[in-house]
Amino acid sequence: MSKNISPLFLTRGVPGTHDTKMIFNCIKKLQNKKFKKLTIPQFNKAIDDRVSKKNWLKINKKPHIVIFEGWCVGAEHQKNKDLLIAANELEKDQDKKKIWRYKVNLELKKNYKKIFKLIDKIIFLKVPSFKYVFKWRLLQEKKLRITFKGKKIMSDQQIKKFIMFYERLTKHMLKTLSKKADTTIKIDTKHRLKSIKFN
Repeated sequence: MSKNISPLFLTRGVPGTHDTKMIFNCIKKLQNKKFKKLTIPQFNKAIDDRVSKKNWLKINKKPHIVIFEGWCVGAEHQKNKDLLIAANELEKDQDKKKIWRYKVNLELKKNYKKIFKLIDKIIFLKVPSFKYVFKWRLLQEKKLRITFKGKKIMSDQQIKKFIMFYERLTKHMLKTLSKKADTTIKIDTKHRLKSIKFN
């Protein structure tokens, strides 16, 4: 993807950077009434890659509940006209032809939509605004620095750039997902639970 479409796909996490076929098949197997044991891939942020297969999670019995968690889970694609204006410096300087953002949007519309349809209930953690994403992501990375020694642990400046990849989608989700989600949990400015709304 990063070689054929846009080098921006080298940065993990946004739609288009996941193995959607593997995710879809994994969830389907977990939901199957005729359950067969399977192993689930695990990702390590400190090394920015999957851990070796021997360390994948082994599931021997059909689970009662499966939690599928991620930054863009449940996100809907945008209208093409909404992609015209750059969301930040990253898009303005490195996605001048809008190739990256259009591809991310197309992935959401097709491959990710199929995955999200498998979800029974969507729980949305709603942040006060996008500026708190940077603050709290810094905190998360500081914890990683203490517990891991991976080469991919980011500096503060790298985190600032990293969250730009998610800015467009996050702001879009703040407007749309709280209306669509089965449960919206609002987080206050001090990173505490503010309210819970059931739709």
